[in-house]
Amino acid sequence: MHDKSYLLSLLDYSDWANEEFFKIIREIPAHEVTKQRESFMNSVRNSVNHLLVIDKVWMSHMKREKHSFEHLQTILYENIDDLWDVKKEMNQEIRDYVSGLSEDELEEVIDYELIGGNTGSLPRYMIITHLAIHGGFHRGVIADMFGQVPVRPSGQDIPVWERAMRNGEAGVNQI
Repeated sequence: MHDKSYLLSLLDYSDWANEEFFKIIREIPAHEVTKQRESFMNSVRNSVNHLLVIDKVWMSHMKREKHSFEHLQTILYENIDDLWDVKKEMNQEIRDYVSGLSEDELEEVIDYELIGGNTGSLPRYMIITHLAIHGGFHRGVIADMFGQVPVRPSGQDIPVWERAMRNGEAGVNQI
C-alpha cells in the first residue's frame, strides 16, 4: 500500500516550486525566456513546455490512452502566460486524478512507451512520484539558465515549502 496523502503532498510541493519559478520567469524580459542557451532544453520556455508535455504523456499512460507527442521539446504554447495557465490546469487535473485513485489503482502496473520509443512498466504510484521528481530536475535546468540571464533562482527545497505552508506564506521563498 502507498500513502495517497504523501503522493498528493509531493504534487502540492511540485506545484508550489513551479509557481515560485514561474514568478521569476514572468519578471525576466521575454527575450531571455526564449533565448537559446547552452542547455539540453535550449530555453526557459522550452523547459516549461517540456514539463507540460511530460505531464500529458504520463497522464495518457496512467489512463491507458495513447499520447500524440513525437518530440520532447514540443512547443505547445509560445506565450508564457498561456503556457502557465494550461500547466496549472494540468497540475489540477493530475491532482484530481490521483485523489480519485483507490489503493489498488495506485499499485496497478502501467505499461508505457516514451516519446523516444523506450518501453517499460511502472506502478501508478511510481509514475506520480516520477512526475514530482522530474519537475525538480527540470527546475534545476531552469535555475542554470536563470544564472545565464543572470537572475537568482528561488529556493525550491522542501523545508522552504513546508515553512511557507506552515506560516501561511505561500509565495514567500526564503532559503
